[in-house]
Amino acid sequence: MLDQESARSMQFPVVYTFLIEVKIKWVQFDSVFANKEPQLLDGRLQPAVRIAENLFFTVSVIQPQTEVIMRAPSPANDGMGSLLSDGTCRFRVWTPNAQLVQVFGDFSNGQPIDLAPEPGTGNWSADQIPAQAGDKYQYILTNVGGPDNNNSQPWTRTDARAYQVQSSDPASMGYIVSPFPADRVPFTTPAFGDFLIYQLHIGSYAGHNDGIAVTNDTATYVDLITKLDYIRGLGFNAIEPLPITDCFCDLNGAGEGYGPSDMFASEDAYATSPDQAVTELIQLIDAAHTRGIAVILDVVYNHAAITNNRYWQYDGNFAGDNGVEGGIYFVHGHPTPWGAGFALWQQEVKDFLLDNARMLLGQYQVDGLRFDAVQAIQPDAVEYVVQTLRQEFPDKYLIAEYNPNDPTTSTAPGVDPYGTLGFCATWDMGSPWDTFNLLNSNNTVQLLLARIGGFSDPNPWHLITYLTGSHDQIYGGQGNTGVFLTQRFGGRTNGWATAKARLAWALNATLPGTPMLFMGTEGHLDGTWDPAVVTNAQGVVTSDLRVDWSKIGDAIGGPMQQMVRDVNNLRWAHSGLRSPAGQVVHVDNQNQVVAFTRYNTEGDVLLVVVNAGNGQWRSGDYGVNMGGESGSWREIFNSQAPAYGGVNTVGNYGYAIPVTNGQMSMNLSCCSVLIFSAQ
Repeated sequence: MLDQESARSMQFPVVYTFLIEVKIKWVQFDSVFANKEPQLLDGRLQPAVRIAENLFFTVSVIQPQTEVIMRAPSPANDGMGSLLSDGTCRFRVWTPNAQLVQVFGDFSNGQPIDLAPEPGTGNWSADQIPAQAGDKYQYILTNVGGPDNNNSQPWTRTDARAYQVQSSDPASMGYIVSPFPADRVPFTTPAFGDFLIYQLHIGSYAGHNDGIAVTNDTATYVDLITKLDYIRGLGFNAIEPLPITDCFCDLNGAGEGYGPSDMFASEDAYATSPDQAVTELIQLIDAAHTRGIAVILDVVYNHAAITNNRYWQYDGNFAGDNGVEGGIYFVHGHPTPWGAGFALWQQEVKDFLLDNARMLLGQYQVDGLRFDAVQAIQPDAVEYVVQTLRQEFPDKYLIAEYNPNDPTTSTAPGVDPYGTLGFCATWDMGSPWDTFNLLNSNNTVQLLLARIGGFSDPNPWHLITYLTGSHDQIYGGQGNTGVFLTQRFGGRTNGWATAKARLAWALNATLPGTPMLFMGTEGHLDGTWDPAVVTNAQGVVTSDLRVDWSKIGDAIGGPMQQMVRDVNNLRWAHSGLRSPAGQVVHVDNQNQVVAFTRYNTEGDVLLVVVNAGNGQWRSGDYGVNMGGESGSWREIFNSQAPAYGGVNTVGNYGYAIPVTNGQMSMNLSCCSVLIFSAQ
């Protein structure tokens, strides 16, 4: 083991391509070097210690390489983790309760190398260490001892900011990664009003009845690339994967991803091999951008994993409250039902999360972030992180899941998520539950009007709406509430259930705000979704609730796919559907019918008629009040069309219907959404 003083002045051998002649001339030198002459060994000059300024030698060579001297601490004070530059690596780690920090790995010949403290910071560093991309490494931390400190043994720790790890197991090592490529696919993040989001889970999106072979029932970034054309073909221009940070995935099934073991490393099980995780995630992002698909990543900053928490008592310190003795990353942090909350009263921890977001937006070049359960993070820390990001990345879509009215998780009373906290948008968390209730004939018209809103927000992209449900409503781990929308009304073979699913997404695509659909909903999947495949003691699969591709495109799922594609493309073709403007023109409480217009300043005017009831009118005998609109109107969409799976329904296809005496008389299908365009 190298002692700290030797490590600070350590020379790595000077390598010469060809040694022609060596002439040593001693002119004058200090006595300290008197017995430390350089030696020739196997044709290579082997300096023993640092050469004094008044000691020199001349060497005739061809193409000598530059001498490299490790420095500890490093004079550079930017960045953290392992940082490659000019063929060497700088290591920098925050361990304020350490008395000794060492790094070892593939580059250290079995011997740990001492880092040195940076005064007054809690950081330890060294640079110009001859390590390269792909090398594995860890730290050995010796705690200082004393109150709330455990120095009973040195602690082996993976870098808190490793971009790539072998697994989420505590014994796994981190990888040094290459600088991110400069020649990335050029892509412009969509304007905030132009997102149409498809939410998915990478590990369970491929590999089930689609001919794609996956390992441990878990799909990878590369597997998802093969599905991007399908997603774009549905009319979506953004994907929002559930969290991809290294989590419990590789130890107990795929997992939702909301228990991060490593904040900076992506899930190793999502890569074809752990050392390819960064490369293949970049490939996925670039492949999405090539197809015109933005990438929004889901980040979990409110807590860390319960199992395999990489940051727990990181440097041997175990300070904490009420039995949560997590040390530097968690001391006095806000407790959550999902795991220990971060110590965000500390600037170092706030910067830890800020730098994580910077990595995703800047280095990976994703187009937005969705912050999980923001109410469980103290507001000043959220404001610091998000407002900084808004200044540095003004074109990126920053989204909050924010429920300050939840007494079990909230750190403080609610604040303005846009003006104060700085978010571009929030999840409209009531949107799926309102939809389930109105489709179940519970307060239907009032809830429908609430969903449509008053068209008062000039920036409707402030809300992400998901009327058919997100992972929170569909994941099987949520108990009997976690099912696909069709399951709530009888399953995919029930005509009413499929009609209501079509109505819900068609309405979602025509409302102000940013629509979001959860994977599989476009194929009328029913039951529940769970990424973990269950087998019995004999290894026989007893439950596989991943996305089932044999259903998505079958005789039931295929027509729903077509409807999703068509109504999404209508949203792109008619900018009036993406504008903030509209007006409710018709309310029929008895029959549960509501109609509203959508329009823009360029003359794109549409009428959306929603029949949430069971009534059906033929022969043009249903009259819709037009709110002062006139002229002729042509039906351009009917969610109950036979092509979408509608049975024994009616419509107005091919007809130009005039407005007479302030009303438009039409055929109206039960449980439907009809869209008309002004002629």
